[in-house]
Amino acid sequence: MAKTKDATSQILHGPYETRRFGRTITIDISAPQLGLVVERGSSLPRASVVVTTCARQIIALSKEGIKVDTILVVGSETDPADHPDLREITENLRALRDKWFSRTKLLVFTKTRDLSNYDVRATLAMYSAVHLEFDWGTAKNWTSATGEKGPAFAALVDDCHHFDHLVLEVSLFRAPIDNTAANEITAMGKKFQVMKPQEILVMCATGSVTGKKGAKAATKSQRDKIADQLAEATGISVQPEDYEVLLPS
Repeated sequence: MAKTKDATSQILHGPYETRRFGRTITIDISAPQLGLVVERGSSLPRASVVVTTCARQIIALSKEGIKVDTILVVGSETDPADHPDLREITENLRALRDKWFSRTKLLVFTKTRDLSNYDVRATLAMYSAVHLEFDWGTAKNWTSATGEKGPAFAALVDDCHHFDHLVLEVSLFRAPIDNTAANEITAMGKKFQVMKPQEILVMCATGSVTGKKGAKAATKSQRDKIADQLAEATGISVQPEDYEVLLPS
């Protein structure tokens, strides 16, 4: 199997098997770099570093006849939506995918709280699907989890309807705030009807409160019950999922 051995190899991980996406390559476009960064003082790799690293590996895998089901774009240090070279990276990754793995899905995972920028939305729309973390129903819980104010929450919800292939990843947790309460789930369902996602994935995880003191995920029985409630309330495909780490350590 092809391996990269250069100093930027941590940008690309895989291929490896995942439960949800089959044989997968994960591309960390914010993997810290010592050189060839977007600007002085930054550790973000330039588009040229990301693209060159990925091209070498993707071409080698294709020539070896190795199957890849999914290419995932993530950000370990900075969200993909905040990378200043996201458009250039995305256009090149899509061209590589089209040429060497034409049947492979190209997905992006983002935790962005701001989709007001048209160029960012247009770039994210180039992916086969946009997977977005979304754990809140009420502005109160949004503010408690993110520190952002209510108007930013309303703007995020409104901007999501621009995507044709939006997948919401909802983590359910009981502490330090509880997003499983009836009023929270009702409010969440109303938000989903505005956002119009293609699919909603519901899991027991700490999501947007990860790292906060006392963070505690909901139980599987709570997850399954809430998934059914959201599906009935919205008419959208809602699937219970088990949390899976998608960026190997």
